[in-house]
Amino acid sequence: MANRHTQTCAVARFLNVFGDAWTLLIIREAMYGATKFSEFQRNTGIAKNLLSDRLSLLVDEGLLEEFEAGTRGSRIEYTLTEKGQSLLPVYVSIV
Repeated sequence: MANRHTQTCAVARFLNVFGDAWTLLIIREAMYGATKFSEFQRNTGIAKNLLSDRLSLLVDEGLLEEFEAGTRGSRIEYTLTEKGQSLLPVYVSIV
């Protein structure tokens, strides 16, 4: 992700994760029940390469977790972790 802040303060760490609109839109969709890459892409309109980057970031930050779904081939789906679910009051307060 471009423009990462190198400071260690809480604000800089927050901006490293939520410094663009796409990340909040992905969290919103996860809160509404989206789990599949295609659902996130369709519901937000984000480019596939950006979505892939943001999903990886959210998994790395412990806000989403990946799990294998489906019986044919490897399909990855995403779900909010407890940490991700704790963002609900923050989300509600900004909408």
